[in-house]
Amino acid sequence: MKNNVYVRSKKSIKNISLTRIVLLLPLIVFGVYKNGVYLYMNGYTNIIGLFKPIIFILSGAFIGASINLLFEKVIKRRKDKLINLLFSSFHIEYGILLGCLVSINTNIYVFLGVVFVMLFISKLFKNRINIMAVSYIIIYLIHMYTLGGYSFLNLYDTSRIFSLDFMDYMIGRGHGGIATTHIILLIISLIGINITNNNKSNISYSSIITLIILFSIYSVMSNIPIATLLLNNNYMFILVYVATDYVTSSYTLSGEIIFGILVSALTFGFYFINPILAPFIAITIVSLLNNLIDRLCNKFITNHQM
Repeated sequence: MKNNVYVRSKKSIKNISLTRIVLLLPLIVFGVYKNGVYLYMNGYTNIIGLFKPIIFILSGAFIGASINLLFEKVIKRRKDKLINLLFSSFHIEYGILLGCLVSINTNIYVFLGVVFVMLFISKLFKNRINIMAVSYIIIYLIHMYTLGGYSFLNLYDTSRIFSLDFMDYMIGRGHGGIATTHIILLIISLIGINITNNNKSNISYSSIITLIILFSIYSVMSNIPIATLLLNNNYMFILVYVATDYVTSSYTLSGEIIFGILVSALTFGFYFINPILAPFIAITIVSLLNNLIDRLCNKFITNHQM
């Protein structure tokens, strides 16, 4: 690091993505169990429902890989090893993360259509905005206004009335996407991507700390448990994996911190409008400002060093 600016990582997209995907595997395994295997074993779903969670995640990866191959091999006519073409961008990771984030009740055709179109567009225009956040917003809006609603509750969740405590959330019983709810596994994953230096840690930590502070204040005022506010609706997963997108987030030291604080501040504000979409709207807005944030931070530091 020099003059507050991180030198761009020499790691390849392939190495970064594969490391992050491997560290996602425990969360994915739990998500497949919670939203597929457990439901099937207890008679809540059929054989198709058993495989539904993994279908979302694998289809997201397949779409990302297909778009990379289409652009690099067919459009650009690039001659390289297949593995390098597949990981010519972060699109495989984007597809997998979207598969993890969506509700198990998501219409598979809506998911496939939106993910393909949005990842294609982002490849065409070189990721000017956090495409995961925008894609999720579109999927949600389609379900809300054309398919009758959107809920994270699987068939087992809807058959019971739960009073969840802190440990319930920690072991994955909270409400969220297919593979986002197990907080202990998410913490282990965060530690792993930090140890391997495959994450913009300052964004994760500044955003998580900011959101904890804001929700703690609101929890005291509203008597809503802090765990309910903080550990539902994918928030922690989003701040670890979505807000830290390598392409559309800040890259300077102070820029990352400001980026994370802004994401959580806006998430808190939008929470009172739509708790599920709040972090995605926040990330969409702040991702458009990432270069401006870095320039202002560098200018501020340069002026105070003179």
